[in-house]
This record gives sequence, C-alpha cells and structure tokens, in this order.
Amino acid sequence: MASIPQPAKVSYFFGKGYRDLGNTIKGAWVRNIGFASDELSKAADDGFISWGGGIHLVAAICIYVFGSMLTIFTSVLHISILLTFFCAIYLGFSIVWLIDRIYIFINKIKNACPNPNCQASFLIPTYECPQCHVMHTKLVPGKYGILHRTCNCGCKIPTTFMNGRGDLQAYCPECGFSLSGNTASKQYAIPVIGGPSVGKTCYINMAIEQMISTVAPQKGWEVSFISEDDEKAFKATSSALKKGVRPLKTESDALTAYQLMLTMPNEKIGRRIYVYDIAGEMFSSSGDIQRNNAYNYADGFIFLIDPLSIARYAMEVEDKININSYGVSTKDFDEILNIMLINLEKMFGLSAKDVLKLNLAVVINKMDIPGLEALIGDDAAQAYLQAHPEECKTFADAKNAVCKNFLETYEAGNFVRSASSKFKQVRYFTSSALGHNKEGVPYEGKNVIDPLLWILNKVDGSIKLDS
Repeated sequence: MASIPQPAKVSYFFGKGYRDLGNTIKGAWVRNIGFASDELSKAADDGFISWGGGIHLVAAICIYVFGSMLTIFTSVLHISILLTFFCAIYLGFSIVWLIDRIYIFINKIKNACPNPNCQASFLIPTYECPQCHVMHTKLVPGKYGILHRTCNCGCKIPTTFMNGRGDLQAYCPECGFSLSGNTASKQYAIPVIGGPSVGKTCYINMAIEQMISTVAPQKGWEVSFISEDDEKAFKATSSALKKGVRPLKTESDALTAYQLMLTMPNEKIGRRIYVYDIAGEMFSSSGDIQRNNAYNYADGFIFLIDPLSIARYAMEVEDKININSYGVSTKDFDEILNIMLINLEKMFGLSAKDVLKLNLAVVINKMDIPGLEALIGDDAAQAYLQAHPEECKTFADAKNAVCKNFLETYEAGNFVRSASSKFKQVRYFTSSALGHNKEGVPYEGKNVIDPLLWILNKVDGSIKLDS
C-alpha cells in the first residue's frame, strides 16, 4: 500500500541527499571525461605524432585510465561514507519509531472516535499543524523527520508522544471528527447496558457526579471533562436532577459517550474514560447493536436491572407501591443480555462456548423501592457476611451473594448463569440512581460509583478500590 504524501518537507537524508550524491558522482565523471577529451583534442590539433601532440595524447590516456580509477575510488569512498552516515540516520529513525511504539504499548495508549456515527478505534489520529492548520495523517518518525517534521509552512511538529505529539489538535482519521484533550493517554470504554426506563442516563450522570465531587478529591485525582459540549450537557442534566427534574429519555440509536480525563498523582499519562449511553430500545435488534463499533473495544460493561421488570417480584410489591411511578422497564433484561451476547460473539468471532475476556458489573437499580433494601441492601449484605464468613471474605462478596440469591429466588436465575458462563468475571451491585421517585425533590444517587470503579480497577490496577 503506497504511503500518503504528507504536507511536509522530506528530510535531506530521505530525498535530496541521494540526488546530491548522484550529482556529485556524475559531475566527477563529466569533469574527468572532459579533461581527457580536452587533452585528446589538443593532441589532434598538434598532430598525434608530433612532440606536443604525443604529450597531450599520453595525458589523455592517463586521465582516461588513472583519472577513471581515481574517480571510481573517490566515488566508492564518497558513497561508502555517505551510506554509512545515511544508515546511521535510518537506524536512528527506526530506533525512535520503535521507542515510540514501545512507549505506546507500555502506557497502553489508544484512541477512539467519540462521534456516535463513527466510533472508530485507532492508534495515531490525524493531527493539525498549529500554524497553518493543514492536516498530517501519518505523524510518525519517518522520511519527513525523526523527532520533528517541518510542515510546508515552516512549523516544526513533534512526531512522537514522548515529545509532545499528543498535545496537538487531533482528529479522527476515519471521519475527521475533532478529538478533545491529550491523545497520549490510556483509554477505557465502558458501555452502560439496560432496557428502556431502567435508569441508565440518571445512573451515568450520578456516577460521574460522584466521581468528580467525591471520589477524585478523596484519592487526589484530577477528573475533568474532555469535551466542552459534554461538560455543558452534564451540567444541564445535573442541575435538573438537583431540582428534582428527571432528564429526557435517551432517544439516540447509537452509543453516545461522556468523555472524562482522569489524571493520577505523579503520573504523566492520563486516562480517557468513555462512559457510553444508548436507548434501551436498541436491544430489540441485533443490527442496531452490531453497527455500534464501540462494543468492539469495550473494556467492560455495566448492566442495569430494573427489579420491577422481574415478574414475580413485581407481583409481590404491586399492592404496596405505585409501580408506574418508578417507570418500569418494559424489556426483559434476560433477553437483552442474550441479544448482547450473541452480537458480542459475532463481533469477536467467538463460539457459543467461548468466554469473553471482559468483566461485567451487574447493578440492581431503584433500591429506593420500599422493602428492597431489606432484601439486598447494605444491612442485608452485612448480615450475610457475618452468617457466611467462609464463603464471603469482604462486604463486596456478601453484596454479590445476596444479589445473586435475590435473582435466583425471584426466578431470574437464568440471567445469573448466562452472565457467569460468558464473562471473565461478574460482580453484582445495588444502587439507586435517583435516591427516591418524588418529582420536584432534589435527587441524589446512592452507591452509583462502585460498579464503574470496579470495572476500571479490573483493567487498570492502579485505580484502587476502597478496602
């Protein structure tokens, strides 16, 4: 595949250097032949058998013979010296290119397009010249420069992540969508899955709110939005939730991400965290899932369950609460899981027996439903921990157990078994994305951050969980 010409000046050692070498050798031969021809012409003018003509004839022969030998020797010497120097330059370029790739590998740097209609994954974005704003599609060490390349406008641009390439304005190489933030960062993509009205949008906003306002200060992290548009959308939704107003239902048929940058103390490489939301109706069709490329590079999933979508549990509480006030999810979560698994198997080329190398956080939401806390809340988990010390070593283990038992008890055990058989590890959590179901009263999420932190910890051990 031919390389794409770049709007930059080719390095001397990858272009003009060869032409200069060729011109130097050509010039030496032209001069040598020219001198010999001049002597031969003088011999002809004086007469080849005359004293003067004979001297010029001998001189012509000597120039042809010895001059050619000397030209050959100096040309070979010139070529050898320059090729040695060129090889050193090429070796340097190759070493820098390799070091850049090792740097990328060690720091797990990767990028993805946040455009819902693209979602392409790539290593090196397209970068914009900060001076003339022309696009450089292959900004890597090469014939245009080793550590820097010179744009046609004269601006020197870094060619590796080690010396500042990630700070340049970047764009998706597939669709041209603008990428915000430093692209020399790790990336973690986490889709949030669930049926209609399960509370995904509220959950995502509350989890991000807790990460920024509570977790980050406690751990000394810096967490910020990469995109100004995302920050504005988040602030608008967060403001509404604080007034007791629920956000509008998600209508997007494509994965849409909140983009966060997490920077930890004493670490140069940040973490781009993409938390994806999508309308629950999209899990009615396999085609709708498959066209969302972000599933291909997801680092884990958060699966939300509406307990009121469990028929037996809903029948048990329907006389005690106003079910409609909780916005019951109309889609069977077991069916959603099966549709998702079928499509993930197709995406990754797996058989029905293969296990996905991904983790799944299952969240039973709407814990503000009266009576649910007693079944699977914190007190229930603590009591289970005390009663089963050999089975459960931590509170998280106990919460995991009571949630699984709850699903088994209310005839949703097939979900538990399917999830366990297909994912690397499954952990169960409980949360209340809103804290209550009363309109006009400020909403406050409870236990919403734990699943997100657990997924992040599984792919990045430096993101520690609270003990």
